[in-house]
Amino acid sequence: MSITIRIATMVTVSSILLLTGCAASHPQQGAEPAKRQLSDVLDPNDSVLVKEVNDPWQGYNRRMYDLNARFDRYIFNPVAEGYKRTLPKFMRSGIHNFMQNIREILNIYNAALQFRFRTAGRSTGRFLVNSTVGIGGLLDPATEMGLYYQKEDFGQTLGVWGVGPGPYFVLPLLGPSTVRDAFGFGVDYAVWYYVDLFGYRNWSSEQPLIWPTLLYAIDTRANVNFRYYEMGSIYEYLYVRQLYLEFRKFEIER
Repeated sequence: MSITIRIATMVTVSSILLLTGCAASHPQQGAEPAKRQLSDVLDPNDSVLVKEVNDPWQGYNRRMYDLNARFDRYIFNPVAEGYKRTLPKFMRSGIHNFMQNIREILNIYNAALQFRFRTAGRSTGRFLVNSTVGIGGLLDPATEMGLYYQKEDFGQTLGVWGVGPGPYFVLPLLGPSTVRDAFGFGVDYAVWYYVDLFGYRNWSSEQPLIWPTLLYAIDTRANVNFRYYEMGSIYEYLYVRQLYLEFRKFEIER
């Protein structure tokens, strides 16, 4: 696979990782509201609006935030909604379980690097159980056994090591991030690419239009309830920024 195709694949795969925190669409009259809006999480009178945040590129970040919202409104979300309407629930569940299972390698190595060996052991157990009893990850018996899924990434690992987040940074298509987390994503992608569980990477790269990778992105988007611009506040950018930073802080300190 050429370098150009590899880069395109990386961008496609990565579009799910941070869009999970900010995939969106503008509200339409009569549309079903988001199941959980940011106003349910943050008090409108909270100091979030004046809280000091390292956001030196705010002009760029706001423009990219709006561009990502438009991409989701006109392309990504409609495709994900069509996916949910077309495939029966048991098929979507199997796809989601499989995609989650091949990501366990990232959870295992990051938890180990953070010296969270109980978490690393649980992720290893999940992978072994779901890859065998769960028919290659299509089923998720590990959760029923009490081995719940816990996402870990190299951005969190750097945070545990004491590396600060750096400036806030909205990535094209991917959504909210920081300089630290964007670098961490690159490391995670390299690990996922070269470990190549089940030969998935080589197999998917040989498929027309790299459809397995696109399916991975669509599956993740279909499992996200948040929509941009549905909280009815002119301060949405600030709320999303603060929520992302607070959530990342929680993930690192938990």
